[in-house]
Amino acid sequence: MTGSIKPHQTDSLEMTAVQESEVAKREEPSQEETFDDLLELAGGGGRFQLLLVFATSLGALTAAIDTFCIVFKVDSPDHWCVRDAANNSLSCVPTEAGCEVESCFVPGSNATDGPRPACVQWQFDHSVYQSTVVTDFELVCDRSDLRSMVFTVQMLAALVAAPLFGILGDWYGRARGAAVTVILFTVFAPLMAAATSLWTLLVGAAATAATHTGLYICLFTLCMESVGERHRSVAGLVWVLPWAAGIMLTAAAGWLLRSWWQLQLVCAAAGLLLLPGVWLLPESPRWLAAHGRTERAAAGLRQIAAVNGLALPADVAERLRRLSLAPPVADASRCREALLLFSSRRMCCLSLATAWLWVVMAVVYYGIAFDAAQLADNAYLAMLLSGLVEVPSMAAVPLIDRLGRRPVMAATYLLTGAAILPVPAVPPGWPVLLLGMLGKLAIGAGFGVIYVHLEEYMPTEVRNAALGLSTMAESVGGALSPHVAYGLGGWHWAAPSVVFGVLAVSAGLVTLLVLPETAGRPLPETVRDVQKTR
Repeated sequence: MTGSIKPHQTDSLEMTAVQESEVAKREEPSQEETFDDLLELAGGGGRFQLLLVFATSLGALTAAIDTFCIVFKVDSPDHWCVRDAANNSLSCVPTEAGCEVESCFVPGSNATDGPRPACVQWQFDHSVYQSTVVTDFELVCDRSDLRSMVFTVQMLAALVAAPLFGILGDWYGRARGAAVTVILFTVFAPLMAAATSLWTLLVGAAATAATHTGLYICLFTLCMESVGERHRSVAGLVWVLPWAAGIMLTAAAGWLLRSWWQLQLVCAAAGLLLLPGVWLLPESPRWLAAHGRTERAAAGLRQIAAVNGLALPADVAERLRRLSLAPPVADASRCREALLLFSSRRMCCLSLATAWLWVVMAVVYYGIAFDAAQLADNAYLAMLLSGLVEVPSMAAVPLIDRLGRRPVMAATYLLTGAAILPVPAVPPGWPVLLLGMLGKLAIGAGFGVIYVHLEEYMPTEVRNAALGLSTMAESVGGALSPHVAYGLGGWHWAAPSVVFGVLAVSAGLVTLLVLPETAGRPLPETVRDVQKTR
């Protein structure tokens, strides 16, 4: 005897069939399916991404401390001559009545009597610093250019390291590249504090700058490639928040620790924060898929889905194989990534524009920090404010989704120019510091947006190399920034601000004319995809 199906059972079966049909429709791959579609199935902005942003953004904290502590380490306190070439002692306290002091020449000498005798030993004012690189290695007078050289060497080291670590991450994986750079940083950073000569100091500065550049590149790329398109802008800007915290921590550490080598040990301690967690970082599924490792990529997506409380369709590995991703690096020449950046007219325009924007970004961003520190009465306060204004700059987060990446990026440059160019017309002191901080606010917002924008208009197959190119350009700009701030500042106190303002306006125009809008669009996977964007 066959059983009968009651009416409410029929309705239940029909509802179940409809639900299964909807699930099947959701899991059925579309003809134009992208990696971002599969990532959204796993959860593009869930608990996994939150944990990943937190773990990898410690790299921004470490890089900020190592970058900005140089402002205090190379600061030049007041000094006066205490010994001439004939070994005559000229020591006296500048505040004493009748004490004649000179910074670079023997007191009392007159240029009309011939060349003024040079000083060979100095006394330094220790009311602000117990010791700096300038006081320990006497980088004053005819050796004062070496003061800027410390930061220049750091940036040039980053210039060399950026493409090397960028391509390392493209060849061997983002997680492996991050592990290597973190280990190297924790080795080199404390060794720099033990430098006994200027040349060993420069070697240590180059090594730490190179490795913190590498860990920044690999960790940021790993994070952004594991976040869904709808959440990438927020994740990218939240990722750089520890950078602002690092600047403020640098101000606090500099105020508490008045010796440059103690401050360097703080940089080393920041690197130690990364060491335990770097071994637990998962490899980027996007990178694995782009290199033909579909099974591992599928396993990575399943891990993301599990942490986010979701389930992936059983055929995710097969769907990954059908994606039009970048070919494996093994099938290409070793210079392929770099060559692809200039493989077409469109890619060439994008790459050159990217380089210029990053040069300007670095010159203005770091230059304002150097200039504000020397124009302000309190360098620690200027550094603290410099970090604080980075926090409200995160207000660009909702704007880049509502207004688009390109207009917001251009606005940050143009507003920076509008804030900095009036500096020569205001009196020195708080008005200059206020305009400088407004410029720092605008350019700080740009630093957050430009990373997100770059990750979205450069294709997966050269994304890490493109980030390496941008970091090279940033290094060039950073290397120039102390020479603009200190060199032109010695000629006229307002000259650096004019240069910073003009450069910022030019970069805003380049952004509007060259870069594509990427909001709401999937990440390009190949150079061919870039040809379709405008």
